[in-house]
Amino acid sequence: MSHWSSLLGAMNSFALNAFGREATYIPQLGGEVAIRVVLEATREAEGSAPGVYAVAFLRSADLSASPERGDEIVVGATRYKVFDIEADHGGGVLLRLRQAN
Repeated sequence: MSHWSSLLGAMNSFALNAFGREATYIPQLGGEVAIRVVLEATREAEGSAPGVYAVAFLRSADLSASPERGDEIVVGATRYKVFDIEADHGGGVLLRLRQAN
């Protein structure tokens, strides 16, 4: 199983290098971390408040602490708040985001 995890980790790194963009991760506990994320900003509004949402993929190793609900990510001029977190066995993390006001 560890071989599978290393292959998945390599694939995660490749995806971030090929498709990622610079972002700033802001934990609720303070501090900022410059990271690369693959961002899928949706074109449709969320069915319930607070509205616009997106999905970001990143490597957990790029963060100083595990991501938590309420943390924020800034990509370009847009600030997002984390509302859901899903991790894979290769160290990748999928964050569901809502656009912050």
